[in-house]
Amino acid sequence: MSRSLITGIVVLLAVAGIVPVSSMAAEPTASTKKVVKEAQETIEATREYTTQQKEAFQRKAQQELVAIQEQIIRLREKIARASESTRADLQQSLNELEKKKDDVRQKLDALRETTDEKWHQVREGMNAALNELKHSYRKLLSHLP
Repeated sequence: MSRSLITGIVVLLAVAGIVPVSSMAAEPTASTKKVVKEAQETIEATREYTTQQKEAFQRKAQQELVAIQEQIIRLREKIARASESTRADLQQSLNELEKKKDDVRQKLDALRETTDEKWHQVREGMNAALNELKHSYRKLLSHLP
């Protein structure tokens, strides 16, 4: 980190009232080192928090996907017992639901491979795909006899 950048950070923190101005004049090297250390600790804490958030979201998304997969299995059984005329329409809807489930699975795989910095972008797509899958499931369920 350049000396001018460190000085700028220290001045900014002094203006914000985080670092007393008197300590800036008396101990410029010590306070600079302290600010740099605290900034590094903050960055590391932020990284750890982001990683924890990403992992928690992945676990939740995986659980939701497993639950929907189990519901799709039960739907398949119900569709198999439906009348022949109803079965064709329901089977088409089930096939579309399976495609959406596969899309969610792909997004979950992509989420696992993203960096911590980019996972928020992938998370939005993942949420949208999960919500669409749940909506499609409820819609298909409402058409069952």
